[in-house]
Amino acid sequence: MQAALIIIDAQQEYFAPHGQWVVKGGAESLVQIQRLLSVWRENQGVVVHVVHEALDPGSPVFRLGSPGVLMHPDIKVMPNERLVTKHFPGAFTQTPLDAYLRYAGVDTVVITGYQTHHCCDATTRQARERGFQVIFVGDATGTRDLELRGETVRAEDVQRVTLAAMTGFAEVLNAEETIARLNNE
Repeated sequence: MQAALIIIDAQQEYFAPHGQWVVKGGAESLVQIQRLLSVWRENQGVVVHVVHEALDPGSPVFRLGSPGVLMHPDIKVMPNERLVTKHFPGAFTQTPLDAYLRYAGVDTVVITGYQTHHCCDATTRQARERGFQVIFVGDATGTRDLELRGETVRAEDVQRVTLAAMTGFAEVLNAEETIARLNNE
């Protein structure tokens, strides 16, 4: 298994005080992302950081020049790691991600980041459609409350349902299980 750690949208848009879409439990999921990142770096594995930038200069979120578009200060891109900028939910849409992963000999992608139900979900489905094996790290992803017809759908429920849906496209593990898998193969 040649696995790439993909960190999706670990940007300030999901964290207070800058974010417009603050993720519930963001600090906890960020710790798990950092754990995975540390292990990948120790093993000299393939790491891809994905950042979202809005195409619309008037966008209220991920607008170029806004604090929200910046990477979270606890996540640093190292010189040997790839940075991919996307403008759509899926990290494969109109980006060089697929070509880079194939060039690096990757057969498995490990999905972490934000938002579970949106960009992480879209990227997982795209990866699977492209023939990659996918591990979706549930405790290294996060989401926020959503609204449906004036009713709040709690982040915890969005997270749980999305993780359940992801079992159709990925192996859903936690960070501990993912690290054990990496160390055993």
